[in-house]
Amino acid sequence: MAETGNLSTFIAEQAQRGVPTLSFMQERYTDIEAWRAEVRDYLRSLLLFTPETVHLAPELVDYTETDDAIQQKWYVTSTAGERMPIIMLVPRELSAPAPAIIALHDHGGMYYFGKKKLLQEENEPALLTDFRQRYYDGVAVADELVRQGYVVAVIDSFYFGERRLTLPIPADMQQQFLLVAEGSPQWIELLNRISANMESTVARALFWAGCTWPGILAWDDMRTVDFLLTRQEVDPARIGAVGLSMGGMRAALLGAVDPRVKAVCVVGWMSTLADMLEEHVGKHSWCNFIPGLTRVLDWPDVAALHAPDPLLVLQGAQDDLFPLNGFQRAAERLRNIYAKAGAPGNLDISLYDLPHTFSHEMQARAWDFFAAAFGMAREPESVLVPER
Repeated sequence: MAETGNLSTFIAEQAQRGVPTLSFMQERYTDIEAWRAEVRDYLRSLLLFTPETVHLAPELVDYTETDDAIQQKWYVTSTAGERMPIIMLVPRELSAPAPAIIALHDHGGMYYFGKKKLLQEENEPALLTDFRQRYYDGVAVADELVRQGYVVAVIDSFYFGERRLTLPIPADMQQQFLLVAEGSPQWIELLNRISANMESTVARALFWAGCTWPGILAWDDMRTVDFLLTRQEVDPARIGAVGLSMGGMRAALLGAVDPRVKAVCVVGWMSTLADMLEEHVGKHSWCNFIPGLTRVLDWPDVAALHAPDPLLVLQGAQDDLFPLNGFQRAAERLRNIYAKAGAPGNLDISLYDLPHTFSHEMQARAWDFFAAAFGMAREPESVLVPER
């Protein structure tokens, strides 16, 4: 039986079947740039989060050097009153401003950590190391990218890491917290459980406040682009984004709403949405839902707002968060849109016999994709010292 039981038939009848009204596959659309301009604005209106753009007011709070990189920690203003942490990694040697890649962390039920999922640290908690091993084959993606010569930016998204939920411990969990040491894996897992239980409350509060969770994510990721464009180390014409799971959703959404992002890699977040209704709704976080979207755009249409710029989609055939037939239909839609846009060679879609993961094999494909998109030279030459 479908997740929604006796209501599933009614719900299925409401779903968009066929080509949504604002898809580039509609006959009335012939010019890809005109379509992007029109539909991008409409998508941003659905996200219900366009606050006043305020000065970033960047503040450098930490600066360290390793053999491979210079690591800076900044705080910037994403919206009025909201300071957002950014880790920026810069290769130790640069001959000129370099391509920048925004590395977007996943959800994974691991709210306690955000940006740290993609950054290696000495003496990090075993829980974090194990998480990275499970979903990234043990690779700290941001560190790997900077070793390849990219400037890398990583933030804590809303509700994760330094921006996670804090509130009094619920009465029915206080005894459990007394039995574990603060900072221990058990303690972190209890905090993760509280955050998971509170997701629906936070989402409902956001709806009542007049905004959406994906809208906040997209805004903060666009502000990360704003920050990168202030940096002398960054080539403004070569900015990319990559992410797994929620990070893949964020990458697709960022590529859709921000034309300054020129190459996007979506890992583990691709399907037609109607195909997910029967068995895959309850598996997804509140941060993935955009009310009203499927009346006008399916998810592959959203990702295709990046067309004709380079797009790479990587998916696991054993990924139980997405139906295989939904992925296949989404892949077909993407190919059709890129073909109609006259840029079939700028789309690459690969399916792996893997679960929900960003494996070594997938990473190798992603790094080749960015190198081709940005014409990367593997060996930097002289030194460009980051501003402090």
